[in-house]
Amino acid sequence: MSTLAQIRDRVELMLQDTGNAIFTAALLDEAIQQALDQYNYVNPQGKETVITLPGDGREIALDSITSITRVTEVWWPYDSTATSETWPPNRVKGFRLYWDDARPVLFLDTVDQSEPQEDDEVRVWYLIPHAIEGLASATATSLIAEHESLIVLGAAAHAAMSRAVDLTEVAGTDLYAIGLIGTWGQRKLREFHAELKKIQEQSSRSGPAWGSGWELDKWDSR
Repeated sequence: MSTLAQIRDRVELMLQDTGNAIFTAALLDEAIQQALDQYNYVNPQGKETVITLPGDGREIALDSITSITRVTEVWWPYDSTATSETWPPNRVKGFRLYWDDARPVLFLDTVDQSEPQEDDEVRVWYLIPHAIEGLASATATSLIAEHESLIVLGAAAHAAMSRAVDLTEVAGTDLYAIGLIGTWGQRKLREFHAELKKIQEQSSRSGPAWGSGWELDKWDSR
């Protein structure tokens, strides 16, 4: 996995500015962050954890999960020590994630109105942003290798657009050159957004994550 410095080098190469004569490292880092933020909007990391509840109640603090943005699946009741699998799982049909003074809280709602009890286990699937080592104090890169080039593309596009904006404020600048830079940046942004759309379409799904499957024949019942 590439670090921020390695991705920045690739962006510089794409912009034909390996010596940072035109694009500063700070500008490129901001452009990389913008591209990463847009990527995370359509393709964040999926994680899973088991939480042992410290007390009774439907509201479960998720302080232990760093950078959580969304909860996608909840199983409760759940027993991580069970010798045999419970299937179908006890999927919570009603839940939502909200923030209380920047504190993520998971609220569970079930049909029978039962309430989680102290020492119950809850299995949670959730989403967090991808990171690049060295960017925003991240210690590791989580992007899959084949998507690093996409971040480079998006970052170069954002950097080019920033350059075009900057040049318009400089008296005597060649307007044709500004137009070329802006047009190039817009074209690359369209390519970037088109690829993001493909990723989003490929990763999207309908229905529950673990469906009940299909019927074997007309006598089979679920």
